[in-house]
Amino acid sequence: MKFRRNPITVAGSIRPCWLFVYRLPAATARGLLPEPLRLVTRDGFAFLNIVVCRLRGMRPVPLPASVGLGYWHVAYRLHAWAKHEDGTMLEGLHFLRSDCDRLLIEKSGNLLTDFNFHRAGISVVESAAAVTGHIASADAPARFRIDRRLAPALAAGSPFATLEEAAAALKYRPFGLSVESEDTLNVVRVRRTEAAWRSRVVAVAEADWRFLDNHEAALELCYEVEPIDYVWERGQVVRVVP
Repeated sequence: MKFRRNPITVAGSIRPCWLFVYRLPAATARGLLPEPLRLVTRDGFAFLNIVVCRLRGMRPVPLPASVGLGYWHVAYRLHAWAKHEDGTMLEGLHFLRSDCDRLLIEKSGNLLTDFNFHRAGISVVESAAAVTGHIASADAPARFRIDRRLAPALAAGSPFATLEEAAAALKYRPFGLSVESEDTLNVVRVRRTEAAWRSRVVAVAEADWRFLDNHEAALELCYEVEPIDYVWERGQVVRVVP
């Protein structure tokens, strides 16, 4: 019998958090996404979201935050959608890979989810002027530097008319989408207080992600997100149009 993924509801907080959104040709991205999921696209581009965040107080509901775990998490997710059998659209993120800095999270994450966890050394240093990050991984090393002193600008070649339009369009929908079969998905709904969501677009001085090599990826924008509490609900199996 197949083991059901995402079987429990988990709560925690994200502090701090950075979201890098890359565009890549839809033709290139299509091979990364399993059926029956479809790419969210704009003018021939798909979008890949990389989150770098410190998770705190991660624990099964209803346990208190005091017993929760803290760890660094880096995840690579494609913006994706599928059509529910009732005709409505399900839109969210499909995880391609996750890196974390705790063995327990790697082992339990790969047992309970399909977020594809790998253990890596993750270091993020913040100052008033900059944020510098390094991911020490044998197969997916990465580094980045955000310059808080620079004003962000619309990326060259962007399919959006303004930076504000890009930021609004690329704020991801709070669902994790993974494939159960050719016509079913495992959907994890992410609950957050939308009124508490605070983010701003920041300037990226440099970034290099080995995982993106050979995917023709170009940075679209980067959000810096203020601390916020999240609840990841247990996965629900839903039927979709294949």
